[in-house]
Amino acid sequence: MPSSRPSCSLGWPAAEPAEVKKSTTDIRTSVEHLREAIDEETKAVKGERGDVRAQAENVRLVARIESTNLTKYASRAPAETQHFANAAKSWAESVATAREAMLSDQETSAIALADSITEERFMDSAAADLHVTPWTPRPPWTPSPEADSE
Repeated sequence: MPSSRPSCSLGWPAAEPAEVKKSTTDIRTSVEHLREAIDEETKAVKGERGDVRAQAENVRLVARIESTNLTKYASRAPAETQHFANAAKSWAESVATAREAMLSDQETSAIALADSITEERFMDSAAADLHVTPWTPRPPWTPSPEADSE
């Protein structure tokens, strides 16, 4: 007997609204945890609070934990949120990779950091496509005026 449940654009049965909401809430919570750690790292870089290396290590650890969580969320995400879940997981993995490169003083750290920024833009786009609320995409990066004078 065919299901009376509507299907998503992929032809799979559409998830119940509660399933979609739970999925987006779980993903958004993981993203917020990682963004909070990155904000603390930024404060350390600006000299406002804490040790830069310790904060970078914290970001790496939070990124690894949230990457694991996001892998779990992506594996059970309804079709409607699958793209968002995968984008968030890729972003968290790229943040962890960038911090590992930075902490080990690898020459590839700038490339890894740029990759994490790109992955974040993909994640922001997926959140916008899904109309995730509340959601605040990161503003575009602009160099500080001090960087120009160096």
